[in-house]
Amino acid sequence: MPQDGLKALASELRDTPPSSLGELSDEQLRDLASAVRDARHRQAAELAAAADRAAGHIPRLLRGPIRKVLG
Repeated sequence: MPQDGLKALASELRDTPPSSLGELSDEQLRDLASAVRDARHRQAAELAAAADRAAGHIPRLLRGPIRKVLG
C-alpha cells in the first residue's frame, strides 16, 4: 500500500504530492522521498559553503555582526 510512501514524500516536500504520483509503488515513493531529502541536504551544504566564501570578502570585524543579521 503506497500510503507510507506518500506520507514520507509529503513530509519531504512539505506539501501534498501531485495525485499522479499515486501510481508509483510504495518503494518508489520512499526512494523519491529519500532523493528529495538528499537534494535538500546537498543544497543546504552548498549554500553554507557559498556564504562562507562570500564572507571571505568582508572585513573580519564585520563578519560576526553580518552573520548574526543574516542568520
